[in-house]
Amino acid sequence: MRKKLRKNELLLILGLLLMAQFSPADEKKPGSSLSSEPALKLNGFSQVGYTHWEEGASEFRIRRARLWLKGDVFKNINYRLQVDAVKSPILLDAIVEFSLSSHLALRIGQFKVPFSLESLASSSSLDTINRSQPVEKLCPGRDIGSQGRDIGAMVSGKFSKVEYSLGIFNGSGINRADLNKQKDIGARLVLHPLSSLQVAAAFYQGRYSSESGIDPVRRDRSGMEVFLNRFRFSLKGEYILAKDGQTSRKGWYLQAGYFLISKKLQSIIKYDSYDKNREMDGDRSDLMTFGLNLFFTEITKFQINYELYRDESGNRSNSALLAQFQAGF
Repeated sequence: MRKKLRKNELLLILGLLLMAQFSPADEKKPGSSLSSEPALKLNGFSQVGYTHWEEGASEFRIRRARLWLKGDVFKNINYRLQVDAVKSPILLDAIVEFSLSSHLALRIGQFKVPFSLESLASSSSLDTINRSQPVEKLCPGRDIGSQGRDIGAMVSGKFSKVEYSLGIFNGSGINRADLNKQKDIGARLVLHPLSSLQVAAAFYQGRYSSESGIDPVRRDRSGMEVFLNRFRFSLKGEYILAKDGQTSRKGWYLQAGYFLISKKLQSIIKYDSYDKNREMDGDRSDLMTFGLNLFFTEITKFQINYELYRDESGNRSNSALLAQFQAGF
């Protein structure tokens, strides 16, 4: 069964490449209602890395191998399809978007839930090799192992210095049918008071069933974000509150970055904290990350991180040295 699944995945990727090669973009007739943009655009990236743990098995790893197709069907209708050959399930995004105006767009399909600056960021553009603990553990879609994605519909738009997103989702994760009658709601509001400053708030409300027939439990999230990017310096931070059933959780991170060489060499320092039960003592995990990013192009880069884990009492619990090379086009 596994061999058959892998064969189907490889055939899918080959088919995507062939579609890109033989795109009918040049066959549009003058005066056609079809977009003048290329009908199909192919991009992708891969990540290969090594992790050395102080305590635990060290390993080489192919972290991601992604391809995505995007283009316009008509002037105001576009699509996006993204797959990852090393993930299971292989399909990440399957989107159709209707751009009615700059103030209103409708997106349907499978895509990222509008929550968290770091969760919404492409894996190819992350400043650190790993996302922070609270983002991985608490963000909708990531908390259930679905890469921050779900199936649903969302409206979004922009008014001057304000952006908004409001969506309704199954709440079961990627490539999965809804397992209860309830639908989940997610929303995010972003303000740009300055060209270099972005602040945002997000909430998510829903119920989750791990299996069919199991009563759904409460799954609520709220978050705050800040992002400052000025000259060579950047500052990012988030705070997330969560409620799973009767269990309250929280987490936050703060990250600073500085380009030692403009657009070429960036230094990163990041601190994050995750408390998996606010009512219990001793279950908080803190993580300090030091990193360097060397850019060859905007999407091709080499990253090296040192991660230092501490428990709630401040004692060192583990550490890791990570290196990752990313090549993209």
